[in-house]
Amino acid sequence: MKAIVKYGDLPGQVDFRDIPEPVCTDTDIKIEVQACAVCMTDLHIITGNYPWKTDIPLGHEFCGVVTATGKHVRKFKIGDRVAACMDGGFAEFTVKDENDWVFPLPDEISFLEGALLEPLAAAINGVFNRSYILPADHVLIEGPGVIGLFALQAAKQLGASVMVAGTDSDVERLRMAEELKADRIVNVQKEDIRAAANEFTNGHGIDTVLECSGSQSALDTGLQVLKYDGQLTQLGILGKMATVDLGQLVYNNRRIVGSIAYDRAAWLRGIELVRRGSINVKSLISEVLPLTQWEYGFDRTAQRTGYRTVLVPDRFYSSKYAL
Repeated sequence: MKAIVKYGDLPGQVDFRDIPEPVCTDTDIKIEVQACAVCMTDLHIITGNYPWKTDIPLGHEFCGVVTATGKHVRKFKIGDRVAACMDGGFAEFTVKDENDWVFPLPDEISFLEGALLEPLAAAINGVFNRSYILPADHVLIEGPGVIGLFALQAAKQLGASVMVAGTDSDVERLRMAEELKADRIVNVQKEDIRAAANEFTNGHGIDTVLECSGSQSALDTGLQVLKYDGQLTQLGILGKMATVDLGQLVYNNRRIVGSIAYDRAAWLRGIELVRRGSINVKSLISEVLPLTQWEYGFDRTAQRTGYRTVLVPDRFYSSKYAL
């Protein structure tokens, strides 16, 4: 079968090539991949900045259909639609243990939407599991990327008023935040975020900051606009060691909480919210490409001009995937 694999340990040693089709063990399910989203992690694998085993297909945000099951499998059957994560998504087939990160995909959710359930679960974890957002709270989201825009929608589900902050490079993403019902948007290169937060909260201060950009400056300003006893939840990954004014943290009784990945409950909550139409996933799909155009899709992701690019095995790619 065809797959995108790392074939050596040097940067750039990734290619689209033939590899053996995987076979189920007794507790595995075999998934025919229908769609897989491109993530920045995939780019870090190519550059050698993220460890990855050779001959293991890249791609960890995907969905598909079960085509075979091991003899001890009880949770899934042939023909089931599933969403999954970890490795193997940029291939025609992959196998997963039935107890791995594999979830039933309701018929109401398209395969394209299913490819974005993994980043949604990460946002759900940050909002529902790691933060304490109450109805009518004021929430600031820093960084209107895919995680930030999912976090916006999740916080709105809790009844919060949400302000989204970005930069000049985020003009289109801030417009999308407005479409997704942000109560206020701020371009921090054109407006003082401290003054904006003060106005937004009537001087109360932000209850919860969801820092999704991985920026030192966003971390700094996020802490400054928090109310007394407020919380900053850090979802973005900083490229280097961050610095924090501990005095500001201590004297204002503020908290910083990290949020990485998700638990199974976050996945299930996200799937249900999408199934009900409470979370808009489709708007965060920038383009859909056949798997053979993976290099172009990766380049588009590296440019950070859109949201998620989704790759579809060529035999399934057709006009039905037009956005």
